[in-house]
Amino acid sequence: MDRMSLLPDDLIFKILSFVPSKVSVSTSLLSKRWCSLWKHVPNLRYFDPHINSEYWRASRFIDKFLLLRDHHVSLDSMHLYISQNCPPTDIETWVGIAVSRGVRDLLVLRCRPCFRPIRLPRSLYTCETLATLSLEQAIIVDVPLNICFPSLKSLSLIFVEFPSDETVHRLLSGCCVLEDLKVVRCGHDKVKTFKIMVPSLQRLTLEDLFLYGNPVPGHDVGFVIKAPCLKSLAITSRFGWLHSLVKMPYLVKANIFLKHGDSKNLLGCVTSAKHLSLCVKQVFYPIGDFNELVSLKVCTCSLMLYRLILRRAPKLRFLRFQGLANFLQTPSLNDLQKCYSSSGQVQSEWEAPSSVPECLISSLETVEWDDYEGTEAENKEVLYLVDNSGGQLQTVAVTLSNSDTTRGKRHMILVEPKRRSSNK
Repeated sequence: MDRMSLLPDDLIFKILSFVPSKVSVSTSLLSKRWCSLWKHVPNLRYFDPHINSEYWRASRFIDKFLLLRDHHVSLDSMHLYISQNCPPTDIETWVGIAVSRGVRDLLVLRCRPCFRPIRLPRSLYTCETLATLSLEQAIIVDVPLNICFPSLKSLSLIFVEFPSDETVHRLLSGCCVLEDLKVVRCGHDKVKTFKIMVPSLQRLTLEDLFLYGNPVPGHDVGFVIKAPCLKSLAITSRFGWLHSLVKMPYLVKANIFLKHGDSKNLLGCVTSAKHLSLCVKQVFYPIGDFNELVSLKVCTCSLMLYRLILRRAPKLRFLRFQGLANFLQTPSLNDLQKCYSSSGQVQSEWEAPSSVPECLISSLETVEWDDYEGTEAENKEVLYLVDNSGGQLQTVAVTLSNSDTTRGKRHMILVEPKRRSSNK
């Protein structure tokens, strides 16, 4: 007798919940005991490898899975990775069944491109058990007026198109306990101002990407944020503007990458951050005081902004200048691993600040510079930090750029700053 057969049913259900549903169903061929075990697995995980083929492969399997499984067992999660050819009516039916079975984790991903809209069942918008909802590559229509997700804590909207600004606002207003929100926009939908007004929100990721063509930025495209409880904020915007209506006093980490300069009062609302990454060429006002900032990563296109922040960050301990080629971390598109600024070179003229920032004297411990090209301005910047630092500065690490002069090799240069001697 095989060892798996000696395991209790509850443990087998747990094991089968981690494998694709096709695999769990196939175990019914092992023996009489295994014939019905898959019917008690609380998860449905289906991945359609036939992206451009007939949709009946997915429809037939998912229909039978939902029909034959034990209806007395709740369906905790349903993850569907389906073809673009899958009929929207099938998706609506499957989601409706999942809601009736008490689904808590729902993911629907349609392969690109998809042009047919989805009418999600009205029961979804008032589902009391749903805690995690992920939609990708979807065109949502017929959103009801009354929306209430009493248990929804995580929401992901990746390349999801809505019919209007008001629809987005109505949807998010019904998420009364939402803590984690991710939005990736492609720039082709009808939504102009994407309003995020969720008091309970703690983690927010926004990616405003234009997949095709060269969009012209305008004042009618962007995000409005009102989330006073945010602890983590990540923004990547290629063509839109951003505006925060409130300060974020609980913010710990903020990553802000903007191609165009209109951020309204965004930087003034993130002054509570302890860790800040910036790729912003234009200087914004008001800047504010970054009294809690301990780590600053800045793109070399943003040195003017960095110098202003340096004077307002008395507790800064770690400073990194990130090169143009490696600054952005955008998982949605591989070809965006570069600075958004059309000209991100360090300015050729450099002037020393009128006074030494407090953090240089009392707190700065580490300075790193990636993709260092050795220009006169870069040399002056590094020498200024070393010469004006207090005894707490331990290491200045410089990584040379991958240029012709270095023959494609990367080097690390360590500089041990001189400790200041006390005046007698």
